[in-house]
Amino acid sequence: MSEPETPERPAEGPPRRWTWRDGLIAAVVLANIALPLSYYVGRSDSPLARYDERFAWRMFSPVRIARCQVDLFDAGQAPAQKIGLTRELHVVWINLLKRARPAVVDKVLDKFCADGGPDADIRISMICTPPDSSTKTICDGVRDRDGDGIPDAYGTSHYCDDMDPAACFASECGERSAAACYAELCRATLLDRDRNQCRDREAI
Repeated sequence: MSEPETPERPAEGPPRRWTWRDGLIAAVVLANIALPLSYYVGRSDSPLARYDERFAWRMFSPVRIARCQVDLFDAGQAPAQKIGLTRELHVVWINLLKRARPAVVDKVLDKFCADGGPDADIRISMICTPPDSSTKTICDGVRDRDGDGIPDAYGTSHYCDDMDPAACFASECGERSAAACYAELCRATLLDRDRNQCRDREAI
């Protein structure tokens, strides 16, 4: 009985050449890595940069739940007049302002400075919740119904499971009062209304 013949291995062809499709795939992959990485590595010094996560890896980021209180003022007249944003801007722009989007803040200030003419004096106040405020019990509020100096939120917070409310409050706030601790840990002033934004923009 004859042994079965061993099939011959096909001759190896020339090595595969790099094509434009390979280059396109590599470029897409690199872009999807480089753009998010720029949020963490090459971020601007602007206080607003931390809140702009459009191109970041943000699946579990607390930044998306941060919100800002935004007020604009026309200080070209005395006393300064608060600008009615709902009257001047679309609700989508207002919502993006409240998320501290730098590009939107710039465009809104450009608009009001241009509308005010060469002597325009537009001020903006932007006070936001810090991204890590969701992990701090004091940021749930300072209400103290029983008047013991410890905010009620410490009695129900899961961050205080291993401590009594007073110890948990002290671990977060130290010797500060509840109001002072809340102001320091739960509110971040990104833009101060003391600055004439139009003058600053002319200097750029």
